[in-house]
Amino acid sequence: MGQRHEPDSRGWQASLLTQLLSIIAPVFGVIAVGFAAVRIGLLGEVGVRRLVVFVFNAAVPTLLFYRIGTIDFPDQIAWRFLLGYYASAFLAYGLGMLSARVLFDRPIGEQSIHGLGAGFSNTVLLGIPLLVSAFGDEATVPVFLIICFHSATLLPVSILFLEAGRRKAGQGTELRVIRLILEVLANPIIVGILLGLGVNLLGLYLPEPIDALASLMSTLAIPCALLALGASLAGFRLQGQVAAASVLAAIKLVVQPVIAWIIVVPILGVGAPWAPVAIVMAGLPSGAMVYLFGARYETGSEVAASVVVLSSSASIVTLSVLLALMGA
Repeated sequence: MGQRHEPDSRGWQASLLTQLLSIIAPVFGVIAVGFAAVRIGLLGEVGVRRLVVFVFNAAVPTLLFYRIGTIDFPDQIAWRFLLGYYASAFLAYGLGMLSARVLFDRPIGEQSIHGLGAGFSNTVLLGIPLLVSAFGDEATVPVFLIICFHSATLLPVSILFLEAGRRKAGQGTELRVIRLILEVLANPIIVGILLGLGVNLLGLYLPEPIDALASLMSTLAIPCALLALGASLAGFRLQGQVAAASVLAAIKLVVQPVIAWIIVVPILGVGAPWAPVAIVMAGLPSGAMVYLFGARYETGSEVAASVVVLSSSASIVTLSVLLALMGA
C-alpha cells in the first residue's frame, strides 16, 4: 500500500512566519533604529524634540493631505465599518476610565488619561505603515477613513473630561468649549485632513510642482514617523505605574480588538478588507498623543508614558498574532 502524505504543517507554519516577519520586521526595525539612535547618543533630547515636531507639524499632515486629497473614496462610506471601530474605541476608553476609578481611585481628569491609554490607537505613526504593508493598497481607504475621525472624536472627549476635572478642582469656572474647538481645529494633523478632504470633495488638482513635492514628503513621512516613535519611546520610562499601565495595555491590545471583531463581524456583518483593518487598528498600541495630553494638562503623565512604552513593546507579539488571524 502507498504511504499517505499528510500536509506539511511545518512548511505552512514557516511560510506564515516568513510572511509575518516581512510585515512586522521592517516597521518595528525602523522603530528600533530610532530607539537605538537615542540610546547610543546619535540623537539628543533637542534632536528628538525637533524630529517629533517635524513629523507632527509637517511630514504627517502633508502625508494625510496628499493621500486623502488624491484617494478615490467609495460612492458610499462604510458607516458600519466606522461604527464598529469607534464603538470598540469608546468602549475601551470607558473600561480604561472605569479601571482608573475602581482599581486605582483616580480623579476624573486622570481617568480620561487612562481612557485615552486604553482606547486611543497609534493610527498615524504605526497604523499607516503597518496596515498598508499587511493588507496592501486596498487597506488605504479604510485606514484613512479611521484617521479622518480619530483625533476629532477621542481627543475632544478627553479635553472635556480634563476641563471638568479642573473645574471640579477649582482651577476653572467653565469648560471653555470655544477654546476646545479651536485647539482641535488648529492641530496640524486635523488641518492636513480637512485640507485633503476639501481638495478631494471639490475635485481640485494640485499644480505639478506642488503635487511632486507633496508626493515626496508623503514618501518621507512614514520612515520619519517610525524613527520619531522609536526615539520618543527611548525617552519614556515605566515610572512606578506598572500595575495601571498593564491593565490599560491589556485593554488596548487584547480587549479592544476582541470587541471590534464582535461588533464588526458577527453583529454588523462587515467583510474584507474593512473588517481586518478595523480589528487590527483596534489592536494597535497606545499613541504618543496619550503622553502628550498627560504632560500638557499635568495629569496622569506617568501612567501615560508607561502605557505607551508597555503597549508598544508588547504589540510586537500581539500584532503578529492579530495579523495572522486576520489573514495578512
